[in-house]
Formats: sequence, C-alpha cells, structure tokens
Amino acid sequence: MDFGAHRGEFLSALNSEHPVSRALLIEADPAFAESLKQAFGDEADVIHAAAVAESKQGTVTFTRSIEPESSSVFKEWSAAHGIADQMSVPTLDFSEVVNRLRDRIDLIKMDVEGAEIGILESASASDLTSCVQLTVEFHDKRAPFTRRDVDRVCRRMRAAGYGIVMANWPKVDDVLFVNLRSVPVAKRIALCCRVAIANALFIVPRTIFGSGYSS
Repeated sequence: MDFGAHRGEFLSALNSEHPVSRALLIEADPAFAESLKQAFGDEADVIHAAAVAESKQGTVTFTRSIEPESSSVFKEWSAAHGIADQMSVPTLDFSEVVNRLRDRIDLIKMDVEGAEIGILESASASDLTSCVQLTVEFHDKRAPFTRRDVDRVCRRMRAAGYGIVMANWPKVDDVLFVNLRSVPVAKRIALCCRVAIANALFIVPRTIFGSGYSS
C-alpha cells in the first residue's frame, strides 16, 4: 500500500526486488493518479484521493506546488516551493483503506507531506495491528509540524507494539516501523535484536562521522 504514490517509484523499485501480488496506490494529484493508472494498469489499484486523519472525511483542499512532490493538504508546506494551484479532492482515511483490503497488510509506504502525523495518531489500534511494516517519511522542517509531533507519533507506535528503525538518524525522513506482535512470541526477541542492530548500524557511523552525513 502506498500513501502518496506520486509517480510510482516506490512500487516499481519494490517490484524489481520482490514481486507484489496486490498493490493499492493512493495519490491526491489528479495528474499523477492518472499516470499511475496508465503505468501500472491491472498491476495495481489506483485511488485518486488525499490521505487524511480519520476526523477529516469528505473532501479537502489540495494545494499543488510548483515542485510537484511538495504538494500537500497543508498550504504552508506547498508554499515553500511556490503554489501552482488549488483544488478540492476526495479524502481517504487509514481505516477505510484497511477495510478495503480486509487482510494483513505486509507493507505500507507513507509520503504525504505532513498528513502522516494525523493519520498515524488517529489510526485505531486494531487497524495498526493489521500492518506488518510501515515506512514513513516524516515532514518536520516547516509549519505546521515539528520534531515533537514526530516523537509523539513514535511513542504511540511503540505503545502499539512497533519497533522503530531510524534509517537516516538524526533526521526522520526515513523511518521504518516493524510490528513486533506480527511474529510468534518465540521469534519476537530475535526480531527485537535485529531492530536494535539495524539502528546501531545507522546511528553509530553518523555519530562518529557526523560531518559526512550533513544535509
């Protein structure tokens, strides 16, 4: 499942390594959504909608940026690169998507220019339980969100049983959440160890050679 599928780069890369049996692509930009349908055909279900928090169902104003991948339901975020136009688009929340699939979700990628905060905060515990892994690009560098918002979401995800891998620490633009409860208890300790090792591999070099990882 891909929230904020853009041009479909994530699914293409994933398919090249691990063929995907079922994919759901969600994209708010109508031009991107149409190109996804043309590119993937029957390989993926494409939904033209903005992914939003559970309390914002219906339609929402979507602001397209001159830099297309910075387009967002948050005008402040899109404005950083200049606003191209605005439009009303249908919304889709996390629960609706989980209900559509009605099965265990192996992987969710989320790159929705700020909306990820509200989506993960409002997602029900039962919906999160159905997800094995989530890879999320958080946006905390401009209003309306800060690192505190990201930290609050991470605490919520830990409480829901997820291990967290900060793949680009200290930045939060590449965070992997692994549902520890999705594996049998006997294998859970080993998975926790793998999460800890992964974090160490990402964090230790950046701590020692920090200047080599400047933004």
